[in-house]
Order: sequence, then structure tokens, then C-alpha cells
Amino acid sequence: MIDFKNVFSLEGKSALVVGGGGLGRAMASALMQNGADLAMADINPSAMDEVKVETEAAGKRFFSLEVNLMDEESIYRMVDEARAKLGRIDILVNAAGINILKKAEEYDGAAWDKVLGINLRGLHLTTSAVGRVMIEQKYGRILSISSVKAFIGTDQDYSAYCASKGAVNAYTRQIACEWGKHGITCNAIAPTFTRTPINSFQLDDPVFYNTLVNRIPLGRICTLKDLGCAAVFLCSDAAEFITGHVLCVDGGITAKQ
Repeated sequence: MIDFKNVFSLEGKSALVVGGGGLGRAMASALMQNGADLAMADINPSAMDEVKVETEAAGKRFFSLEVNLMDEESIYRMVDEARAKLGRIDILVNAAGINILKKAEEYDGAAWDKVLGINLRGLHLTTSAVGRVMIEQKYGRILSISSVKAFIGTDQDYSAYCASKGAVNAYTRQIACEWGKHGITCNAIAPTFTRTPINSFQLDDPVFYNTLVNRIPLGRICTLKDLGCAAVFLCSDAAEFITGHVLCVDGGITAKQ
């Protein structure tokens, strides 16, 4: 008989969550509540204090790290420190990301470089550095946050963001192909709008919100719980034969387009 008990358990696993002050907070909590020890990194370490309290109360290890994803040396220091404190890195969650709202015809080089610098270059440098650790371990689960905007466009303001997330999807597939032989899986989650401090001003606009929700078959936006559940699945051994996949956590919006 096949044993399906505990296939989602992360007991004994150590996770590095980058972008812990944003979407990473809920995913880190989900991983921890299912057994993982945590190292969380953000440009603002105090943004992770809530998860620190929750993790320590649960009897799990927690380490807060500072990182600037526009600074290559800062990324390498983060990874070295995470490995030193955790002992190993079984799970990497790339959850950091930004957008700068500009029309395509007004998108200057500095704005473009910042969005691509954090969403793509920083993601690659982090993944590459953690990948070296995982290759040595012969085990790893890599999860990146993409977006439905990797698949569908919008009226304006998202040219750099869409480009970066489309690239994340292609990058995810390539890393899956290169590192599968080392026992490493690499997947991505592509959510629709999820409330964060960065986009709350858009979702607080009733016209914007209702127009968005009316396009989503399930009739609501994505929640942090939705993301946390997907993260636990893709980072657990329940998904050990899933790699190079981009999971749309979008209430069906990409199916409807």
C-alpha cells in the first residue's frame, strides 16, 4: 500500500524566504506551520517581526536577514548567512518584487532597470547562489513568485513588470531542466492581484476592484492563504515529481481570457 500520510509535512526542512516583508510573510508562515525552520530576508528586516514571534512561539528556529537585491554582494552575504545559521537550505522562496507604474512610452531606463533588477536579476543571483548549496546537498525546492501578468496584458503601467514575470517563467523552466539531475525542483506561482501594501491603493478603488473581480470566475482576488497553500504543496515532497511548472493561483482569470 502506498503511504500518503505526511506527504505535505516540512518537518526537518529549512527554508530561506526572500521578500519576507511582502507576499513572503504568508508563505513563510505556511511553511513554518507545516514544520520548516525559517530564515527570512528583506531590505527592511523589521517587516518580518510578526513571523519571528509566531515562529519562535511554535518552537521553530527563525533568523532575520537583511538583503538588497540590487547589490550582488549583499545577496551572497544573505545566502552565506542563511546557510551558516540553518545548516542547510532545503527550500528557497523568491517572493520579492516591485512594479513602477508608468506608461510604456514613458518608461525610462532607470525605472526599467530597477524593476528588472529586483524581479529578475536579483532573483537569478539568489537562485544561483542557493543552487550551489542545493547541488551539494543533492536536494532542493525552489519556488518563485511570477504573476498572471506573465500571460496577459493590461491597459497600461505594467510593461517592465510583465516582461520581468514572463522571464521568470522561462527562467523557472530552464533551471528545472538544468538542476533536475541534482534532485532539485524549480516551480513558480502566478497569482492574480493579492492585497499588499504596494497595491492596496489600487484595490481600494471600487471601480478598479469591481472591474477586476468581475473578470475572475471565482469572484474574488487571491488571498495570502491561497498563496501559502500553494507554497506548501510545491515545496513539499507531495510535489517531488513536479518541476518547471507555473501554477496559476488566479481564480480562473487566465482561463477566461
